[in-house]
Amino acid sequence: MEKFVITSGRKDLEHLLQENQFTFPLQTESNSKGAITKTIETLTEKWSLFYRNTFIKNRTTSASSVARSTKVESELSISERIMVPDEIIENLLKQLRSFEKEQGYLDKDLDLPGLAKTLGTNHCYLSRVVNHVKGKSFKQYLNDLRIEYAYIDLQTNPMKRRFTIEAIAFDNGFRSAESFSKKFKERYGLYPSVFLKKLSQAA
Repeated sequence: MEKFVITSGRKDLEHLLQENQFTFPLQTESNSKGAITKTIETLTEKWSLFYRNTFIKNRTTSASSVARSTKVESELSISERIMVPDEIIENLLKQLRSFEKEQGYLDKDLDLPGLAKTLGTNHCYLSRVVNHVKGKSFKQYLNDLRIEYAYIDLQTNPMKRRFTIEAIAFDNGFRSAESFSKKFKERYGLYPSVFLKKLSQAA
C-alpha cells in the first residue's frame, strides 16, 4: 500500500513527526473522512505530549534558575552587591550624617562630583551608597533634604514666611521657584503658597 508523510511548516512539529516516524497509509475515498479524523486526533495527542515534555519543562527549569539567582543575590551583603568595601560605606555614611547635620545640601550649586570631592571619595562610590543605602538617586536625596528643611523652617521661622516663593526656593538650595513648588507639592500634597496661607491663618 502506498504511503505519504505528513509535513508541516512548523519546525517543532516537523521534529515531532520525524522523531516518531509518523507515516499514514493513503486512504480510499470511502474511509478517508474517518482516517483524517483519526490522524488529527493522533497528532493532537502527540503534540500535547511533546509540548508538556519540552516547553513546560524548559519553562519550569528557567523559573527555578531565576529563583536560585534571586536567592543568591539576596544573601549577598550590601558591600558585595554594590561592589564598595565595607569600610568605605561606613565612612561615607558617617560623613553624610555630618553633611546633613551641617545643612550642606542648601548649597544650590552642589552636585555629585562636588560632594564626592569634598568627602574625599569618587562619585561612583558615593552614588552607589546613596542609591542602595538611602534608597534613592543623589538628586532625589538632595531634594528631599531641602524640602524637609523648608517645611520645618517655614513653621518655626515666622520671618521666612514674608519671603517670596522664589526667595524661599533659593534659600533652600533650589534654582527656581517652579522646581521648589513642584517638589514641595509632591512631598506634602500642597503648594508652598497654600502652605504659607494656612500658616498665616493659624498664627
